[in-house]
Amino acid sequence: MQKSVDMAKVYNPIYDSVFKHLMTDKKAAKVLLGNLLQKHIDDLTLKNNEYTVVSQDGVKIVRLDFAATIIGENGDKELATIELQKAFDPEEVVRFRKYLGAQYQSDENTIAEIKKHRNGEKYTVLKPIHIYAIYILGHSLGAGWEFSVMKSKYIFVDDEGKKLEIPKHNEFTDGLIHDVIIVQIPHLSQKPKNHLESLLSIFDQTQIIDPKNPVFINLDENKDMSDDYQTLVKNLLIATSDEDVRGQVDFEREMDRKFARDRYEKAVLKDALDDAQVELTKKQQKLEEQQNMLATKDSQLATSIKLLASVGVTIEQIAEKLNISVNDVKCLINN
Repeated sequence: MQKSVDMAKVYNPIYDSVFKHLMTDKKAAKVLLGNLLQKHIDDLTLKNNEYTVVSQDGVKIVRLDFAATIIGENGDKELATIELQKAFDPEEVVRFRKYLGAQYQSDENTIAEIKKHRNGEKYTVLKPIHIYAIYILGHSLGAGWEFSVMKSKYIFVDDEGKKLEIPKHNEFTDGLIHDVIIVQIPHLSQKPKNHLESLLSIFDQTQIIDPKNPVFINLDENKDMSDDYQTLVKNLLIATSDEDVRGQVDFEREMDRKFARDRYEKAVLKDALDDAQVELTKKQQKLEEQQNMLATKDSQLATSIKLLASVGVTIEQIAEKLNISVNDVKCLINN
């Protein structure tokens, strides 16, 4: 007997207001971030209040910074910063770098440790907190990069290029190098290969109900019966029934339309300006060609006049013969 499919109609989590509803819920955020990091997050605190950054042309980045307490395999606690960013524009890598640079500069990503000199005097040393940078991208990185999830962890090699097996993390290296996790939404599979891909399937845009109005998606509630997956689905169901979220989604949708219209109008204007510039360039080139031709004719005429003058033809006779003024003849002779 074929198993029935229970579909849940929920708001599309790529919308900023829905995504923020998901990630500002501590339980849901711990589920998603913990699985992306493949670590047990014991505690998680959202650090920033400004989530969405919009550029003048409507390009948006959602940025969430978390302070996390991670429990290692041996039970050790690690304090870490998790920087989560969601964007749909491939040109925003410079802004990503700026945010990451700000994380390295911030004293919030350090721990103050009290030490003592030999004479017993105390002093404070700032210890760096490790940074995990997660990027959820609405675009593909291109050919050769068709992966749903990519992770970059630091690897050390010796002077011959041989990988070094490091037995444990080191405070010095952890403070200078960060982990990177990249999720490419266009490459999420409809048939997840593992638990993480199953969780990330809530972002799969092939589940949109109406392509002309991509606000809602259908999620298969039975795709993954784990507590983790059900936690994410439940959060999205709550968001979908929340009047405040609904108003935010409607506003966001309208702003997206406005920015799309503005970008279109700017593109049309740019095309018109480009066409005008091409025509102007052509006219300038034609004018330069005509000027060069006139200059060539003047040079040839001046040569002829000088030749006539050298054999005794008077300026008046030359002017009459060429049907030009005496002053023009004098000017050409003197050139």
